[in-house]
Amino acid sequence: MELISLGDRGHDVVRAVSYERQSHRSETDSQASPKMQRDKSIAFIKSQDNWQHVDEDYSDVGLSGYDPSVYRPGFERLMADAKAGKFDVVVIYMLSRLTRQGAAEAMRIQQELAKCGVALVSTQEPFINTSDDNPFGVAFFALIAGLAHQESKNKSKFIKDAFAELNAKGSHSTGPVPFGFKAEAIQVDKLTVRKLSPAMDKTGDAVRQIIKLAQDGKAANAIASTLTEEKIPTPLASLTDEDAKKRREQAASRRKKQDADGAPLEWSATVVLRILRDPRLAGFAIGPVDPKTKKRTILRDEEGQPVQPHEGFMSAHDWYELQQLLDGRKPAARRDRTGERTLLGSWGMLQCGRCDSGLTVARAQESYVCNLRRSVGDEPKHVLRVTMSHADEIVATRVWARLGALDSSDPEDIEWLAVAAERFAVQGTDPEAAAELAEQEAQLQHVRQSMEELYADRKDGLYDGPTGRKAFGDTIKKYQAHETRCAARIKELTASATTSTKLPVDEWFSDSDGDPFAPNGVWDRWDVDDRRAFLALFVDRVTVAPAESKSGAARERAEARIEVHWASLPDPEADEEVTA
Repeated sequence: MELISLGDRGHDVVRAVSYERQSHRSETDSQASPKMQRDKSIAFIKSQDNWQHVDEDYSDVGLSGYDPSVYRPGFERLMADAKAGKFDVVVIYMLSRLTRQGAAEAMRIQQELAKCGVALVSTQEPFINTSDDNPFGVAFFALIAGLAHQESKNKSKFIKDAFAELNAKGSHSTGPVPFGFKAEAIQVDKLTVRKLSPAMDKTGDAVRQIIKLAQDGKAANAIASTLTEEKIPTPLASLTDEDAKKRREQAASRRKKQDADGAPLEWSATVVLRILRDPRLAGFAIGPVDPKTKKRTILRDEEGQPVQPHEGFMSAHDWYELQQLLDGRKPAARRDRTGERTLLGSWGMLQCGRCDSGLTVARAQESYVCNLRRSVGDEPKHVLRVTMSHADEIVATRVWARLGALDSSDPEDIEWLAVAAERFAVQGTDPEAAAELAEQEAQLQHVRQSMEELYADRKDGLYDGPTGRKAFGDTIKKYQAHETRCAARIKELTASATTSTKLPVDEWFSDSDGDPFAPNGVWDRWDVDDRRAFLALFVDRVTVAPAESKSGAARERAEARIEVHWASLPDPEADEEVTA
């Protein structure tokens, strides 16, 4: 394999293009989205001397890089234009985006490009660079290609095993297709099984709308009202007349012949929640319905690992978070009423000192506010307000002040900085690793909640008798195995990120004579997202206490009311209580 010289070509600049591929159509898939891949590639091109980005769209979305029978139009145009001499370099995010068919196929593609005088460069794998800038690029090329192929083989084996498990347990390989999905019959180990994926029709659009409304904090009743007002057909209306009649008869029989189905356009909170609770939204296979909660459970293999053979509407992490939201264990990610992004408002970081609700923005008063319009439990309705500029300044000043006065002999400062360094490392993790970490954390929380519910059921006598005790023992062992695996993987991912990343405290203070708030200082240059990411390293939450008096300067009164809760490690005793 030869290196490609980019020097003497008769051009003033090196012409570079990017290629992107994603095997799933969703932009929210855990893998790097095409947009993110393209942004990274363009940024790399612009960082090179005398390189110019050729703005052509060579991308393939929803197409596998593993299956040799798949036709990729973006890739084919890329190779045709390479032969036509339209560019000098192809920039990719990772080699796995170009192909997953192994070293032989990767080498074949590279050689085809080399015949056209085109180099290949990866933004995330600097050792993959077949230009004359990197003589070591060729040596590593076959190795990385082989790893990409092995990864896909492992994934393919997992999917096959998942379907085999699915079929063996009698789960969704027959029966009605869930609302919003389509089913594709495929052959796995000489067995015909059905793989589910989101339908690209009105039913699929309805499910996407339900998910979005729920993530925005809409209650099930409100979602049902919205769907009914917009005359969106219910799951019953989407069936054929014969199937709808059977479904109504079955439902009436379960309700002891009472007719309460309603019109085909009349949505109910029950139907909305049934859709939102379905594990298949995240591609999971479903197990038996929980007799107590009536929820569909996730099918798990013998080691407690969730079986995930389908393509879902959302990532596993987002589905787990949605379940927490539906259970009331996680507040909705509310937006500022003005649509404007502020430092602390509607983020969840700034909380009411009376009811723990997140403060939103009241732009007319230039303040953050909690407006509890009715009593909730023992907490009466109230209005709590703090001036926006005061809160922003006080919180930022306290964080920078403590960071600037760190004491290397103080155990609290050492632990605080260690927590921040770990969070900073996770923030900088590559997109796929970050997505996996978030998913593992969500899975861990979900399985611990499931264990708590299982222990409560046993306490209530639902697992009495030999058969019940065996069922409880088998289930709790699976949960415990999955809990152990998630915790170990989280530790591994976090350690991997932390060892390769250093908290740049010195760099932050090096600008503007150590004053981050100076004109053109680091805080002054950062936008809202950068500032929020910085605060999230060092702060868990900020609470605002009620105003006790109106005497004194407003800034001083705000100083007394605001409490910063510093970043800390999770409480190990809380984890032990779950597994006790």
